[in-house]
Amino acid sequence: MSATRRILAAACLLALLAPSAGAGSLGGSFRLWEHGARDLAMGGAATLLAPGAEALFTQPASLVGMDGWEVGASLRRLGGGPDLYLSSTVLGWSTGHRPPLASERTPTSLGAAAGAFQYLGATLADESVWGEWTLAGGLAWSPMRWLSMGARGSLAGGGHDDGADVGRAVSLSVGLRAVVLHPALEVGYVAEDLHHRFRWEGGEDRRREPAQVLALAARLPWRVAAECLGRHRFATWERIALGAEWDAWPGRLILRGGLARHGLGEARWTPSLGFGLGLGAFRLDYGAAFDGGEGPGSEHRLALLWRGGGP
Repeated sequence: MSATRRILAAACLLALLAPSAGAGSLGGSFRLWEHGARDLAMGGAATLLAPGAEALFTQPASLVGMDGWEVGASLRRLGGGPDLYLSSTVLGWSTGHRPPLASERTPTSLGAAAGAFQYLGATLADESVWGEWTLAGGLAWSPMRWLSMGARGSLAGGGHDDGADVGRAVSLSVGLRAVVLHPALEVGYVAEDLHHRFRWEGGEDRRREPAQVLALAARLPWRVAAECLGRHRFATWERIALGAEWDAWPGRLILRGGLARHGLGEARWTPSLGFGLGLGAFRLDYGAAFDGGEGPGSEHRLALLWRGGGP
């Protein structure tokens, strides 16, 4: 029975969550998933151009985009199949704020740190309940205005509600971000799961295959920003994505869209869209992805960010 339930957990979580973050589960997921609705709305291509505390989940080197402190929370819901939801909270702060230069498009701080808690819950096909938690922390340092580097560590655990199939995992990822050739152009690299160890209770350690993430982002005319991203693992491009956002009403309204191609198994395209509303020190983001296998509205994400402490 235990092996059957592990297979159900793996099938459920991979089928529903792989479109956004790729495969690589070892029974459950036991990993840190994307947090922001901005990420979902832009097809996952939203790792650069100073996303702030939310960068902990995707590109730790971009944590230096914070100016002061940030607190965020998000809720992710998927349609079709078993009942599944993902909730996250994140707290980040920065130090050594640098006043932006006239030619600088992405102001940064000298250093930043962030911590997060994430919970994933699912009702599987056999009516059992699967739950996972993840604690994560990250640090970033920007020795020069055009360069930053960061690292993220996470500890995850969980299992079925009756105490069966309990697992634990630890992971380390590192990232690099640089402004190249032009002040409006950024490149990024992330080595995900550079170190990863997973173990079922009473079992032996296992490893997850590392992934390499490459990204290129640019600030374009008419207050438009765009990013293209590729995620490589298992000797193939697991995901290729293009995302863009338009600051339609500066400080008030941002419109976003994205398109992602998932290359594992049967290749498919997933369009996405969303928006961000500026409410003083708060920002409310919404994102939706439309997976062809599940129909329109196959995933929704809502996120709230509170910023403060800047000069």
